[in-house]
Amino acid sequence: MSDMWDVIVVGAGSAGLPAAIRAAERGARVLQVDADEKIGGTLHLSSGQISAAGTKRQKRLGIVDTAQAHYDDAQRIAEGTIDPTLGKLATANAGATYDWLEELGYEPINHMPVSGGAHEPYLTRRYYWAENMAVAIHDVLKPVHDKLVADGKIDLRLKTRMTGIVTDADGAAVGITVDNGGKAETLHGKNIVVTTGGYAHNVDLWKEMTPDIPLRAYTNDYSRGDGLVAAREIGAKVDGADTFLCTFAGVLDDPKDPYSTALGMQFAPQMREPWEIYVNTDGKRFVREDHPSVDEREHALLAQKDQRMFVVFDEGIRQNAPHINPLDPALHDKFGNHPHYTKADTLAALAKQMGVDAANLEATVAAYNAAVDSGEDKELGRVRMFRKIEEAPFYAIHAGGITVVSPAGLNVTADLQVVKEDGTPIPKLYAAGEVLGFGRLSGKAFVNGMSLMPALSFGRLLGEKILKWEAARAAAE
Repeated sequence: MSDMWDVIVVGAGSAGLPAAIRAAERGARVLQVDADEKIGGTLHLSSGQISAAGTKRQKRLGIVDTAQAHYDDAQRIAEGTIDPTLGKLATANAGATYDWLEELGYEPINHMPVSGGAHEPYLTRRYYWAENMAVAIHDVLKPVHDKLVADGKIDLRLKTRMTGIVTDADGAAVGITVDNGGKAETLHGKNIVVTTGGYAHNVDLWKEMTPDIPLRAYTNDYSRGDGLVAAREIGAKVDGADTFLCTFAGVLDDPKDPYSTALGMQFAPQMREPWEIYVNTDGKRFVREDHPSVDEREHALLAQKDQRMFVVFDEGIRQNAPHINPLDPALHDKFGNHPHYTKADTLAALAKQMGVDAANLEATVAAYNAAVDSGEDKELGRVRMFRKIEEAPFYAIHAGGITVVSPAGLNVTADLQVVKEDGTPIPKLYAAGEVLGFGRLSGKAFVNGMSLMPALSFGRLLGEKILKWEAARAAAE
């Protein structure tokens, strides 16, 4: 292949794979680099939830839906905080992207689509996922990508980390610098597409970009912010840090490791009704534990100091309640033997281990027990209260808000061209996926399917329609 590529795609995940595939299928000379040793990025971790309107599957099921309805519904959930330009672009193209995935062999769970699930429900059934989560999407894209690589239409270079973006005298992006096992190299291209994901797996960058948000994360090891940093160094605008919303909730296996989030905690009342109470660092309840709205619970946790919470219960609840973490059947053995799973013979002793005011915790439990007796929770309106917290020993799980995405990201135009601080585009530099910042497409909420699907759609759009190289290639030749 030529030393001058038509398209350089940095990243081989949710946005990078469709961008490279569709550009190569259009005849572009594509170079794709990724710091990981395998393709897929967060597709190996994501729950794989996507949303789309006007799909062929909806039509087969007699579901009437439109891209405009999808957009309006998403803005309703996000309370109008989704970027309108990108939100409309995402919803306008989600249906075609979904149909493309099905053509490639993607199979959602057979009762899909649905209106809700992990987050606030839509008003229409447009929400999908597969048994194998996002790996199912990886598994239909990978054979197509593999063949293009084997045919020489995509030059794939793994374990190759971008270190910078090269610009010409006019400020246009004309290449990237990379590090491949200690070997530095400069690669030139007519279009540079940044799809490097978020930055939550970079402690220093997280502290810089989101200094007021404690880091507890479940993220891809390679979400290090390489694309964000490289673009910022050439003047790109980075914003959106103020749209962070924590996920409710997680427990760190290792208190010193922000990436040791334990999986399997059942905090959604639709999956497991809570028998326990949730208290904050003041030892007071802060949210109705069985509130059906995850958005309500997440925003309540977001408002707490350090987004910390404690799950408090007693021996009677431990013995009789459904297991709070089915993925960890030996969970009980951790109490008293792990800093985040405490146990004591009195509430006062438990409060000391939790680091909260003992009088507050005792008063909180007494008030809750009175609500159980009366059948009315006057404080927070909890509906289901199974039993009092009164039988020693007493237990507390130390939990907190976690992140699975990065809020801040690159600002782009309607054609996904990265812009400078003054809003002018950087020629030939494009971006898609989480590097744009999670909040841009989901606002101050978690909107079903509005993270993964926009990444897939924007990558597809770039490769299929937006990127141009024919004239530049002709001039070069």
